[in-house]
Amino acid sequence: MLCVLLVAGCSSSRPIAGGVCRCPTPVAYDDATIKKITQALRELPPDNVLHQAMDDYEDERYDLRACLAAAGH
Repeated sequence: MLCVLLVAGCSSSRPIAGGVCRCPTPVAYDDATIKKITQALRELPPDNVLHQAMDDYEDERYDLRACLAAAGH
């Protein structure tokens, strides 16, 4: 499955610098920001759509880490 993700990430619809597909650079959050994000999510009602959006975002970050690991970063 990782191969599929990597190939999909290098599809022709995405720019490829120097003919090589590159993983995007992840955004780094400091501890204070993570604490604020966590608190804001806890304050949302359980059925708020942002909970699903954050789950999706977490999955994308997991895929990004896999891309970086496969690229040797």
